[in-house]
Amino acid sequence: MVEPKSEEEQYNKWKLLIPYLYDWFANHNLTWPSLSCRWGPVVEQHTFKRKQRLYLSEQTDGSEPNKLVIMNADVVKPRVASADVIQKFNPNNKNALIKQYKTIYHPGEVNKIRECPQHPSVVVTHTDAPQLFVWSTERQPNRQGDKDKTASTPDLELVGHTDDAEFALGMCSSEPLVASGGKDTNVVLWSLADHVTNLSIHDQGTFDGKREKLSSRLTLKGHSDTVEDVVFQPGSSAELASVADDSNLLFWDTRSGIAPVLKLAEAHGQSDLHVVDWSALRPELVATGAADGSLKVWDKRKLGPDGGSALFTFNHHTGAVLRAEWSPSAPGVLASGGEDKRVCIWDLEKTAAPSAAPEPGLEKRPGRAIPQLVFSHAGHRASVVDFQWNPHDPWTFMSVSDDVSDELGGGTLQLWRVNDLIYRDEAGVLAELDKHRQGLPYPSTGLSLDCEVVANWDHILNIKDTPAPKAAGKGAKRTLEQVTAAPPAPAPAAAPSQLPSDAPAQVPAAAAAQTPAAAATPGAGPSDASEVSEQQPAAQEQLSLDAVQEQHQPGSVQEAVQPASSALQPGGAAAAAAAATATADGDQSAAVITDQTMTEADGDAEAVKTGGNTAMETDGQGATS
Repeated sequence: MVEPKSEEEQYNKWKLLIPYLYDWFANHNLTWPSLSCRWGPVVEQHTFKRKQRLYLSEQTDGSEPNKLVIMNADVVKPRVASADVIQKFNPNNKNALIKQYKTIYHPGEVNKIRECPQHPSVVVTHTDAPQLFVWSTERQPNRQGDKDKTASTPDLELVGHTDDAEFALGMCSSEPLVASGGKDTNVVLWSLADHVTNLSIHDQGTFDGKREKLSSRLTLKGHSDTVEDVVFQPGSSAELASVADDSNLLFWDTRSGIAPVLKLAEAHGQSDLHVVDWSALRPELVATGAADGSLKVWDKRKLGPDGGSALFTFNHHTGAVLRAEWSPSAPGVLASGGEDKRVCIWDLEKTAAPSAAPEPGLEKRPGRAIPQLVFSHAGHRASVVDFQWNPHDPWTFMSVSDDVSDELGGGTLQLWRVNDLIYRDEAGVLAELDKHRQGLPYPSTGLSLDCEVVANWDHILNIKDTPAPKAAGKGAKRTLEQVTAAPPAPAPAAAPSQLPSDAPAQVPAAAAAQTPAAAATPGAGPSDASEVSEQQPAAQEQLSLDAVQEQHQPGSVQEAVQPASSALQPGGAAAAAAAATATADGDQSAAVITDQTMTEADGDAEAVKTGGNTAMETDGQGATS
């Protein structure tokens, strides 16, 4: 019997797979635990990255004020980051791509944060109190480093609960409405419309420090225990769903009064319900998660006065489900996370073939028998207390875990994007990978890639220890067109070892038209071409991106280089060019770029021309060789 691996062994194994599982990954150690995280607005756009606000909570031990922290993150765009950058990180260090922008001293710990869709710089927070607090983050003064530890004054205080309201918090997507649940068993609603001028994100003046109070508009009654989560139906200002420790899922329509219009008793048996979310792209679907680790999906159209059955029930999580959220860009795609340290992604459109035979050994690998489970993020080493899909970047996540220990500090923030080879249509993935199966050298190893798609995408690429075929002819250089071109129809070409020594090199017409100097190693003059050919035949047999760039035609070669590099080098298109990287506090934060030289106007990135490729040095950290 094989002994189960320790958590540390599992974590190290996961780190080895990062380049194959993720398009981009960033790890950031937090000084204090964070119970909530949210994406904010995009504030800057650049060629290879975007700057985006992050909202985080900091739960301290009382020696410092509890905080609402606003950060700026440089989110690297798809197929840009290199494998080395995303894999080589120190989990105990800060990440140079994530920087603190502003600190607000919060009255009490921040249990939950929700941004106002109509004003993304305005957020609402829950704490251990009946009141809710509204903050205009651009107007609030920055308290970072302030020796006065007095709590900041919120722009608005929402009153209406009669007992502490700690976690249940929802925002309406169509109007500035807030819904909250608490220990008083009520769901309370407010409208920020009357105070929207006070919260204007266009007002950049100094906050006057006056706290205003806003009374609730409506109180919904129907639960018999603490309300744990509440959500508006996307696009509706009247329909809501809520779950509570009474094990019930309730649906509300404020146009029909303050009583629930539908009650699903004991939705997860006797277990407390922790989370609920309503799909924006499939409005009939509602997801719930419970303390027993179960995750259920309901079709609201099939629920009635007598209840109904769940459309899907997943018992994959081994701990309580603390968060569930539907994808904002992919219909039927759902993510869930919790105490088992995992964030799981489910695609309800995927179903098992009725006659499909089980894969040998499948019963020994828990989770792989679930066809809807397309991805499991295993980068956290403690409970995942919150996560969110990035509304501006499909398949990109932010997640936080509560890692209170001497080694890891207070918590871990991770930003990550799933490798698109995992979730895209299988036919499209195979078509892309097929172009790179034959003879493409694996960077820095000389190995070729044999790409294999397996059930549930546990592995995307299997690297076979197979020598890459040599190019015909002495000193010949292979261009991208040569490598990806289909073999001649009449008969397969002879193996390299069978070719006569004087066989002509197979070079495209465009490459053949180049001068000898252009075909030589970059930097070698015309007189050096033959010498380089004699001394470095192995180097010249590798795929030449320089030759491709010399033949570059807008709209043709650039599109061909992008997927070729991404399929070859795990982690992104640019990884095929092994250029300079930058290091900050032990984290490599540089994004490697090919085919052009980049200059950033904000001064936090420097383009360096290296051997025909371009490297982006981020934040001025580290040295470029």
